[in-house]
Amino acid sequence: MLIILLISFIFSKGDSLLVQDKEVKDFTNAVSIASDGKENIYVLDAGMNQIVKFDKELKYLKRNGKQGWGEGQFESPTFIDGSSGLDIFVSDGRNRRILRLDLELNQISSLYTALVDFPSDLQFNTPVATLVLNSRELYVIDGDNSRIIVYKDGRSPSSIFGDYTSGKGQLSRPVKMVKDAANNIYVLDKELSAIFRFDNLGNYVNKVEMKGLESFTVFGNTMYVLKGNEIILYDLDKRSITGTKKISGKNSKKKFRDILILNNKKYLLLSKNTLSLFRENK
Repeated sequence: MLIILLISFIFSKGDSLLVQDKEVKDFTNAVSIASDGKENIYVLDAGMNQIVKFDKELKYLKRNGKQGWGEGQFESPTFIDGSSGLDIFVSDGRNRRILRLDLELNQISSLYTALVDFPSDLQFNTPVATLVLNSRELYVIDGDNSRIIVYKDGRSPSSIFGDYTSGKGQLSRPVKMVKDAANNIYVLDKELSAIFRFDNLGNYVNKVEMKGLESFTVFGNTMYVLKGNEIILYDLDKRSITGTKKISGKNSKKKFRDILILNNKKYLLLSKNTLSLFRENK
């Protein structure tokens, strides 16, 4: 009876263990993970300056990229974004640009704003991460100024938020953005250890503060927060924690950097050298 009570205390409703199903060891410095509309998975390896593509079961499909400034080349990129479902964006900050690729990893175009004829107050030098809304609107984290710039057609700047004019929504060191089904925008601020919520016009809504958070993602009405050896489930409607998923076994001591959820059943966790697929232990 004591053991049953103890288990009930440790694992409340919504809590469970995650067990590893598959693992890929194929990276030197993996920093970001994304998926497209077909649930193909893309890993950005900053050490190799490459993108590696897998299907939803982690079967290897292809890779592309190398170090450099030219087409399809990177210099220690920081973020890969598949939020449009139709193409891929890579934040290539050291080259001061964002690259847009098709799903076969061929370059389509690039966005570089450090130009004489570009409005100086709407330029970025170090793009950290991106997000696509309404198929055409490109949101860019401007790392040098800790703000978000909106490009209405993926090229023409239209507005800014997250800077000192945003009041409670002022960012300090934003590193990642995701969206929900209603196009609310969620921004991870590593310095403040918080996730900020903005509406799709850039108006501050609220924030979730949590010490030690590493990364996060949103699936449905749930925010999944990666924190040490566990994933915290946060209900976006109720604005409360609803459960915890513990990472089991030898992986509990591994330092994971990014997280992706597929079909609310597959948990993809990225470390420096590995991509792991976890499922709930039922």
